[in-house]
Amino acid sequence: MARAYTPEQLQLHLIDPKTTELVSFEDDPHVMGEIGGFAEDAIEILEEAVEEMQRRYKLLKEHKAKDISAYKTAEVELDREDLPWRVLVLDEYADLTSDNEDRKTIEKSLRRLAQKAWVCGIHVIVATQKISAIIISTTIRSNLPVQLALRVNSATDSRIVMDEGEAEALGGKRRCISKMH
Repeated sequence: MARAYTPEQLQLHLIDPKTTELVSFEDDPHVMGEIGGFAEDAIEILEEAVEEMQRRYKLLKEHKAKDISAYKTAEVELDREDLPWRVLVLDEYADLTSDNEDRKTIEKSLRRLAQKAWVCGIHVIVATQKISAIIISTTIRSNLPVQLALRVNSATDSRIVMDEGEAEALGGKRRCISKMH
């Protein structure tokens, strides 16, 4: 994404609890602020994204645009505010939500974003290595528009991630399956 869009067109907000997985993006001009490493950082980024989503929805309504694409199409003609695509990346989601209070706060904002943020150009990527039905709630999973799975250990794990078994049978490196809603 960063190769295809300028920093004015794309903003990345990154959370990496390990602090090692996303370090290569540290100096990338697309990255807004520092790469967060704690649940508090995720909460702050998610809550700010919810506020930005609400602001963008008001702009869409004001300009009678049904979504970000319609808004951007008319933006040049009407000299509208340029709205960059925003991508929030939450790596190691299980670690971020290991504390029950943090989980509740993170899920509240994430649920709202997963349901409708894509319409106004805000996208969320949630990654986890720990597979469990309670790590990412069914409500959040069902509202994320794309699910992607690398090879997992069992058909049960595949059903948790993809709602169907198949990911356990993936062979070779760099193979995955995806599901779009």
